This record gives sequence, C-alpha cells and structure tokens, in this order.
Amino acid sequence: MAKEQLPIYKIEDFNSRKKNAKFFYLCRLAEHLQEHKFIQRPHKHDFYIVMLVTRGTGIHTIDFRDYAVQAGIVFFLTPGQVHSWQLSDDADGFILFFTQEYYLERKKLYQYPYFATLSDNTPLPVSEAEQEQLLQIQNHMQQEYQHQLVMKDDVLRDYLDILLVKLLRTYNAQGYSTASSPAALPELLQLQRLIDLHYKEHQPVSFYAEILHTSAKHLNEVCKKSLGKTTTQLIQERLVLEAKRLLIHSALSIKQVAAEIGFFEVSYFFRFFKKHTGQTPEQFRQEQSIG
Repeated sequence: MAKEQLPIYKIEDFNSRKKNAKFFYLCRLAEHLQEHKFIQRPHKHDFYIVMLVTRGTGIHTIDFRDYAVQAGIVFFLTPGQVHSWQLSDDADGFILFFTQEYYLERKKLYQYPYFATLSDNTPLPVSEAEQEQLLQIQNHMQQEYQHQLVMKDDVLRDYLDILLVKLLRTYNAQGYSTASSPAALPELLQLQRLIDLHYKEHQPVSFYAEILHTSAKHLNEVCKKSLGKTTTQLIQERLVLEAKRLLIHSALSIKQVAAEIGFFEVSYFFRFFKKHTGQTPEQFRQEQSIG
C-alpha cells in the first residue's frame, strides 16, 4: 500500500504508565508534546479533547481547515475528527482527554455547543483572567489525577463539569452559539450523532426525524434557522468530509472510496463530489498530495 492507514488513538495510547487509565488523561501541553511526538502527523482519536494554549504559535489542522495557534486559544475536538499540528518549541498550556463513557453519568455533553461538528471548529479565544480561572481548575484536576485518593473519579468529573461550564459561559458570551435557541441545541447535537452513525446509508431526512420523534419539516426548519443549511445539506457535507478523509489519508482507490461511503456507482460519486467541491476526486487527491 502507498499509504499507511490513518491511526485512531485511544487514551491508553497516552496513559501507558497508568493502570486502568482508559477514560481520562490530563497533561501540561509542553510535556505532552515532548512525550508524544507521533501526534504531529494526521490522526483520529476516539475521545473528546479540550486544549488550552497559554504560550506558543503554530498551525492546528482539523479536517482540512487550518487554525492559527496562539496564547489564549482553546481548541475542542470530538471523536473521529482528523487533526494534526505544527507548533513552536515553546508551546504550552494544558490538554485533557475524556471519553463519552467517562462523562456518561453527567449526561450533559449535548449541552456543550463547542463539541458540535455540524458547524466549524472555531477555536475559542479566552482573556487572561479566563485563562487564569481555567488553569486553577486544571491545577486542582492535576492534583486529583496524580494520586489514588478516595472517590478520585467523582472529583475529577466534578472539576470537568466546572471546566466545561466555564467554557460554555465564555462561548455564549462571545456569541458563538450554534443553535438559534438553547432549546434547539440538544436536538442539533443528537442529529449530529445520528448523521455520524448513518450517513453512509444515505438515509432520507425522514429517517432522522423519526428517531428524534419529530417531523422532517421541523428538523429542516431547526437546521435552517440555526445553521443556515438544510438537513440534507448536513448529511451531504458529512459524506464529502469522509470522502476527503479517505482520499487523502488512505490508499483506497477512487472506486473503493466511493463504495466505502455508500456510492456503488463510481460515476455518481464523481458527480456528487465535484458538485460539492468543484473538483474530481483525483484532482482533490493530487492537489492535497502536492500541498
């Protein structure tokens, strides 16, 4: 094969020295970068990430979009996203990972819009005062994380709750809300999860509406009002994104890429891809390879 398969990392890949550490990870960014140099190359992960940069510069690439790295920026990533970075040697801050299972007791991930991949992964700028608050929470978490104390995971989840809520307040205060109203957000995030599960099957909007106990018309109205896109457009964008990932990060042929995402007529896949990107699959692959 011309290319290695895109790696999908688990938390234990970073927690090899900790027993049973499969669900949560916390580290200073500088230390993390030094110990895990393999993460500079494009990869996926099966957990959520929150990363605060307090020092340094560079570029963080998330699913073919480049974001500038600088002090006072928070990045959020969800399972399955492809990312890589090129950071300066002085980069620092903190980075934490957690799985959905770890946070399941709280059952609140649907209320955090910065984990919504239906919209752009725009990094969140935070003020110096907000950075200080986040670092204080991180310090408390680090103390719990490093010691085997009674109800350690309960305390870590409590601090994680506080951290995510603090970030939510900053996110909302800066007008970054994904949904047109708070009531629409859980529905949009559940739709995101369903699209991730079923997009390869090319299911109609009515399929998603039925699972969400609503109508296709209502679902379209919510998507249009909140994101400026129809539900069908969101499904198609997910198909295009996966096609791009496979074209660049796998050795699959164009025909195999098409079949992988549910297109069994290659000519139809060609037309679909070009309609949404302005390029044929071969042109996109060649351009990205050169770049």
